[in-house]
Amino acid sequence: MKKKNISNKIQRVVLSDILPFEIPATFSNRFFYSFISENEIELNGNKISWKSESLVIKPILKLLFNLERRLITNETAKSITIEITKGALKTIPFHYKISHKKNEFRELSVIHPKNQLAVTEFYEKNKDLILYYSNESEFSLRRPFKTAKFTYFKDRLHYDKLAADHESSGAEEFDKEYENLKTFFSYKEISNIHKFYESYKYQRCEKKYDKLFKFDISKCFDSIYSHSITWALLDKECVKHKIPLSLNTFGGKFDRLMQDLNYGETNGIIIGPEFSRIFAEMILQKIDKEVQYELLNLDQKLSNRKEFEIFRYVDDFFVFYNEDVVKDEVVNRFRVKLREYKLGINEQKNEHHTKPILTGITEAKINITDLIDKNLSFAYKNSNNEKLKDDKNQDYYVSFNKLITKYKLIVKSSDIAYKDIQNFTLGCIDNKLTKLLEVLTENKIPNVNDIQLILGFLDLSFFIYTVNLRVNSTIKLCSITSKITQFSKLHLTPDFKDRVFKKIYDEIFLVLKKERIKEHVQIETLYLLIALNELGKEYRLDEYTLANYLGINLKSKQCNFPLHYFSITVTLFYIGNKIRYQKLKSILKSYILEKIEIVSFENRLKHTELVMLFFDILTCPFLDRKFKNKIFLLFGVPSSQGAMRTKIIEHRKFWFTKWENFNFGNEIEAKKSQEVY
Repeated sequence: MKKKNISNKIQRVVLSDILPFEIPATFSNRFFYSFISENEIELNGNKISWKSESLVIKPILKLLFNLERRLITNETAKSITIEITKGALKTIPFHYKISHKKNEFRELSVIHPKNQLAVTEFYEKNKDLILYYSNESEFSLRRPFKTAKFTYFKDRLHYDKLAADHESSGAEEFDKEYENLKTFFSYKEISNIHKFYESYKYQRCEKKYDKLFKFDISKCFDSIYSHSITWALLDKECVKHKIPLSLNTFGGKFDRLMQDLNYGETNGIIIGPEFSRIFAEMILQKIDKEVQYELLNLDQKLSNRKEFEIFRYVDDFFVFYNEDVVKDEVVNRFRVKLREYKLGINEQKNEHHTKPILTGITEAKINITDLIDKNLSFAYKNSNNEKLKDDKNQDYYVSFNKLITKYKLIVKSSDIAYKDIQNFTLGCIDNKLTKLLEVLTENKIPNVNDIQLILGFLDLSFFIYTVNLRVNSTIKLCSITSKITQFSKLHLTPDFKDRVFKKIYDEIFLVLKKERIKEHVQIETLYLLIALNELGKEYRLDEYTLANYLGINLKSKQCNFPLHYFSITVTLFYIGNKIRYQKLKSILKSYILEKIEIVSFENRLKHTELVMLFFDILTCPFLDRKFKNKIFLLFGVPSSQGAMRTKIIEHRKFWFTKWENFNFGNEIEAKKSQEVY
């Protein structure tokens, strides 16, 4: 994966710190970033400015940012400025749910495009203060400590090997770059919780202390009171007595930002974006400092790195200690201090470990790594990296049934749940598959034994995946299927390719038939529709099966539950212009109109979901102009402005959903580079 430079534009915040990780591969902020960057669109206080000679920009901005019709406008030869009214930044985020724990969901959010500008402005004006207030705790493992370098990842794993006609020459140049900054800030010291378990710090503490106590905060982001940011950065009592003065402080402005983008809510902050983690980090750093100060001022002083050692990764705490009385003092101090900020410990998840400090998950990872290394290592080269004479004809045999059985034994003996080790195992399999495909590509013409090996990889991957469907595990599974799909297109005979494609289709078909989307769980399997799309027209779901998966009754033309923006756009992406899905598309179009009409006219442009849906519909090549005209009317653009409607439609090829020239392999690799936890 190569690194490329990116220009120093503050708008890049929308690429790195705005969106949740758990979004469909067809959706991104790359095209929105391109739009605001090219036109130099900025929010400064209550004014939005841009530089463009195009007359269509102003009507687009009125729709995209919900700007009122009666505007104060200042136009010069170089720029245009619009003054927005007080309270105009208060918008309704797009909330959607993903599977979290058994029978529990986590609500994630995408914020309004206008608020994305507000977050960008806040970063620009306050990045130094963000860094200052994020570097006060000794306990924090994941904290921003400097502005990240202006680089992004450009993956070429599949792109270099694609057939010449895979993407048309008209593909948007910006999108070929796959700009996916991980975060606006660089993070110190641990970027992923799993790295902590393998770090020198963790190993040093194992040598120094006999025991480990782990705890976390119960529903941390759901429980955070937005005003508590000013309590943390200033003084709680002072703030309560001088609220008007606190509003103009850094903390007060951050509080207002978090309220505006969450439609004025103060109880709980939105979950998913990086800026929410930064908000929580500042509050938790204050709690860290106060607890440490109290412990140092006890009669029997307790010092970090002496009587105990504490580490915190976001809202997960690790306390190493020798004496139980020390641990109790530390944890009780946190209980009290967290309560002052309307937070609390999730007592049901507390974990006690004694030497050797080896958790069930760690034990399982070690055993699974050994199992996969022994059974799924492929190399046609010797230790000097030289090809062996007879290896081109070498075949490998793996009993995947035995491998699955041994995997189940490891999970059971480690006393963990499948979900605890699912992502790790799929990642290991993905790495081994990459090596196998490299070997098959470089050294031999694939034969029937190699096909059996690939089919075995699919059996193993889907077995591990179907135990517990989550977005992260779906992404890892799709990384596996995408690599196999691209390899099959390039290197297998038609018969072999059909065997592999049928296996992928059959496995996905079984998942979609069993795990139909539900009202609160829609993201998890949408990736599988996109994966099916990669197989070609011979391997498409029939209309009834697809409708059943979506909860749509083709006879009554009704949806059994509300479909949200992601389900609608991914389904439209999948069905395209295929005639076999005409009835389903007609139902979807009616549903979209009803979804918009049910929201009052004055609130439609406040709804993030409806704004994104509006702009994606305009660029969707699979929807007719007559339908798009109906959508225009619902958002207040009359038929008398037909010419302007056309200009708005033609202004950009994509807004949020990439409808065409889509490279699933590249999108999956880019997605994997963004994973935080």
